[in-house]
Amino acid sequence: MCANHRGGRGKGGRGKGRGKGWFLANYILLIIAEEPTYGYDIAMKLNDMGIEKIEGTGQMGRIYRILSELESYGYIIPNWDTSKSPPVKVYTITPLGLEYLKYAVESVKQQAKILETFISKCEEVLKKYDSADE
Repeated sequence: MCANHRGGRGKGGRGKGRGKGWFLANYILLIIAEEPTYGYDIAMKLNDMGIEKIEGTGQMGRIYRILSELESYGYIIPNWDTSKSPPVKVYTITPLGLEYLKYAVESVKQQAKILETFISKCEEVLKKYDSADE
């Protein structure tokens, strides 16, 4: 993990870097890496992907807190787009953000292997119990 990234600070993510906030921050960074964009568009893309259901300003506040955190780490930079009315902050990924995204991919791959092992073992154990019930 990049030295200055601490992961999500939401429920379950305190200090561990692996809570839902960490996952959501990675997805937000990926969306920005695809193309520079602004908060509401990020929310709609998360919603379209089934990642986060955006309901009301409370959820938007969560996204903006993550954007602020990513900005403080130097992973994204904001620029005002004054061609829109009202003006919007458009976020662009930085080279450091791309470096972190590479780390995130490797980290998720490791987690996927661990989860695959867990699923396989659970299915194996559950088959034994299913067979015993017959």
